[in-house]
Amino acid sequence: MRLVLGAIMIAAALWRAGVDWQATIGQGYAYRFGTLGGLLQNHWPEGYTSLAVSLKQSGVPWAWDPIGAIVMSVPVALVLAALGAALIVTRERRARAR
Repeated sequence: MRLVLGAIMIAAALWRAGVDWQATIGQGYAYRFGTLGGLLQNHWPEGYTSLAVSLKQSGVPWAWDPIGAIVMSVPVALVLAALGAALIVTRERRARAR
């Protein structure tokens, strides 16, 4: 089951990389991956803004400026590929009958 789910995640990563390529090349830009923050901001603008503001105003000084900003700048395709690879690598392997 993990192998199938991992393969689906890797296929989704390749699909997302293709979508990013089409979006950036179609606009005349160099190839850029879509980021997690950009995806959240496009699909959930009020929630993303309130998340960013609440992290900036929290009592923890490093909650947004290095950590939150780095997490939101991670490419979506990379996250999907890493999750898929982790699922494939950590699956149970059956012992081969000799």
